[in-house]
Amino acid sequence: MTIDNSKRGVRVLIGTVGGQGGGVLSDWLVRGLLNAGWQPQSIGLLGLSQRAGTVIYYVEANPEGDTPPILSPFAVPGDVDLILAQEFLELGRLLQGGFAAKDCTIIANTYRYLGTLEKMPAEGGIFSSDEIRNAAETLSDNSWLFHAQNMVTEAGLSYLSSNAILMGAVVASPAFNLPAEPFQRAIRDAGSNVEDNIKAFDLGYQMMSDGTLPRAHFQQAEVKDWQQMADERAEKLSPAQARQYRELLATAQQTLPAVLNQTLAEALYQLIDFQHVAYAKDYLRMLAEFSDDEALLAVYAQHLALWLTYEDSPRVAQLKTRPSRFTGIAKEHGLKPGQKILIEDYLAPDPQQIYGILPPTLANLVRSMGKRLNPDFENITLEMKIKTSSLWGYYTMAFIGWTRRFRLRSWRHQQEMNEINGWQQAIRDWREQAPELAVLAADAGRLIKGYGRVRDLALADLNLFLKDALPLLKSIADNNGDALAIGKKALATAASEAGKGAAGVAVLQAELETLVQPSVA
Repeated sequence: MTIDNSKRGVRVLIGTVGGQGGGVLSDWLVRGLLNAGWQPQSIGLLGLSQRAGTVIYYVEANPEGDTPPILSPFAVPGDVDLILAQEFLELGRLLQGGFAAKDCTIIANTYRYLGTLEKMPAEGGIFSSDEIRNAAETLSDNSWLFHAQNMVTEAGLSYLSSNAILMGAVVASPAFNLPAEPFQRAIRDAGSNVEDNIKAFDLGYQMMSDGTLPRAHFQQAEVKDWQQMADERAEKLSPAQARQYRELLATAQQTLPAVLNQTLAEALYQLIDFQHVAYAKDYLRMLAEFSDDEALLAVYAQHLALWLTYEDSPRVAQLKTRPSRFTGIAKEHGLKPGQKILIEDYLAPDPQQIYGILPPTLANLVRSMGKRLNPDFENITLEMKIKTSSLWGYYTMAFIGWTRRFRLRSWRHQQEMNEINGWQQAIRDWREQAPELAVLAADAGRLIKGYGRVRDLALADLNLFLKDALPLLKSIADNNGDALAIGKKALATAASEAGKGAAGVAVLQAELETLVQPSVA
């Protein structure tokens, strides 16, 4: 039997993540095809909405004919005419699934929204964009990979119109090559951000039509030297703080290795912003103890600064009430001067984040009473919504942020400093026992991340590494093993996710068993 491919429909597979507006984009496409006289059908396989879960949409459409076509409800690998990806990792997933072919058109946004699996690791979870790009360019002769958000904002349009520029490119692409008007009408009928979306659609349509749409356009991270970074950070501080910041930085550079310049430029700014100049001076005094060991100091300085700027309730409130936050939101949504904006923050603090701002005596009283009323007191969450754009909501947040003046006398700060002191003592002890392992003790500070339950797990991981992993590394070194290399591997395992400390220790136990097992004659 011969199959008549002349009546074959156009098949479009759309990869996105929850919260990116994939449903709106696929709806524009379907409504536009209907306006153009086509017969489309679509289906969405929804992931975790608003939580970066994978969401797939499949659209199949035929030009209008005498009889209604029979359309498939799902995509078949190797039999898709156009792949559209709003997030670059989702393009990688679809390519891995075998959906691309040489005659398949690929249009993808190179913006990294980041998927769930990339956000889960505590560090280093982002998948390589270069690998996805190479796969796309190898598998298809018609690929357009461009940073949609950059292109619309450079054109003076709303950040949120990035989906429209993608749609314009799709409609003018070899897969469709249709007139723009039916799709412009679909965008108008949807009634969301119409003016900017139409302009963004026209931009994508025109650039695809005239051949100026980039084949590979990626946003490159700007690498700044420490002097440029220091200048930018100083501008964010008050004039008095900026002067003291520069003086502290200059003084530190006279006594500390030059390799720390970039770390110091960022750390001193963050510490002053977090608390005050005296807090930054305390940080420099802590660094001075290990100033004779450059390798140790490089990791210690970074991790200590991050730890000292832990996220408590006053810090969160401080960041949420910053004028720059409101300016950024207005810019992202393309608001014009005088336009009102509603910002509602969803918070779910646990009891520790609330009583943690109190003095130790009062905080312990609250803890004791709470546990009497509810044995699971420490694990409950208090969900709340605060309209930060309202007068009441803003000043409520601002008051919480103001309480950072008393942070250094709070229960939470006392707890953090106790843990920091324990970590510092472990570094001192290992410098005496096995100096080569002291660097790993310092680098174990990278395990401290997050807040609430995640932070509790991270602290447990750190203490487990200091108590159990380092002695195992000493035994590995005594048995002629490469303690530094296997220690870095174990630390990377523990740092991959809060609560993985035991897995890191298991790596070392397995290595030690291999070294000490009797040789077979």
